[in-house]
Amino acid sequence: MFDALTIRGGTATLVWGYRAVAVLTTWRITKAMGGWQLTATLARADRWQCQQAATRKELLFEAPRDRGRWCWELIDVTVGTTELRAILGNPIQ
Repeated sequence: MFDALTIRGGTATLVWGYRAVAVLTTWRITKAMGGWQLTATLARADRWQCQQAATRKELLFEAPRDRGRWCWELIDVTVGTTELRAILGNPIQ
């Protein structure tokens, strides 16, 4: 549908089941060349749980929006000290 798209926001979380394993203060999702990529600034993160959930394909990105939320499945994630980068699947919501 879109060849290129950028979505930005404030607070968001990475969730594994009911647990918030990372809290993001700012984030940006870009779509280019047919794939989605997340870049975010971390408030806090449990690196071990992020890696375990991503390996099992159970990690989700969630951010509030008008009348709902953004939600993507994470395919791969790299957690740094203050920044997070991830490859996303297609949007769930």
